[in-house]
Amino acid sequence: MRRRGPTNTTFAPQTLTCRVFGCRFRFAAEGPELRWWCARGCPSGGEKRYASEEDARRMAAALDREPRGPANVLALLGGTIHRGDRR
Repeated sequence: MRRRGPTNTTFAPQTLTCRVFGCRFRFAAEGPELRWWCARGCPSGGEKRYASEEDARRMAAALDREPRGPANVLALLGGTIHRGDRR
């Protein structure tokens, strides 16, 4: 059977958790290379080479963030909704 999708991808979730909820990628810079892997243990991951070590470190810091929980999102929305007088 012919494979669908791009052939150069490193996204191949093997665990049930990753198939249901998606991979939880972590990012780190090793010299001028940016590396990423799934924190849930599936073999998804890869690497990309940047021109400088500083560029790779900056990208790793920007991409390696934990997702926000529902309580944080609700607090953010509650703080931005304008509440007027109810007269």
